Amino acid sequence: MDTETITRFFTRPEKSLLGVCSAIAQKFNLPPVGIRIALIVLTLIFIPFGIIAYLGCYLVFNQKKGRMVTFGLLGALLGIPLSYYFQSDIIQNYGGNSGMFSYLRNFVDMVDEYDRFVGNGWDIVFNVFLSIVVFALVGGAIGYFMDKNEKNNEHQTK
Repeated sequence: MDTETITRFFTRPEKSLLGVCSAIAQKFNLPPVGIRIALIVLTLIFIPFGIIAYLGCYLVFNQKKGRMVTFGLLGALLGIPLSYYFQSDIIQNYGGNSGMFSYLRNFVDMVDEYDRFVGNGWDIVFNVFLSIVVFALVGGAIGYFMDKNEKNNEHQTK
């Protein structure tokens, strides 16, 4: 690949993944490459915050797109805190049974201690990924049926 092709890829105004950088660039009249670099740097410095910011910007700037992707992303984001309910009693009661917020706040320490004293800490992480996938699929299905229902209502009114 030559450098001209790479430069053209990152500076193009149309969407690359979800179109977030292009939408922000059009809204504020900025070059899309600057927005892309800013989001990449944010993601490299604060890994979960960059990804959450990207998904949040998608939800804010792409309101007219289909609901399937939007509800799927919302489901995936909600799957992280709701993974608390997929965990064992040992994990749910970690730190004195403080609930979901304690679970999210102490997640790394909890996985380390579980790995050290009980066994495989990856079981906890697997449950989080499972929750993300399940809630993303549920959200995507809800969005799909909402889009389908809206299209059917449009055809009936015509």
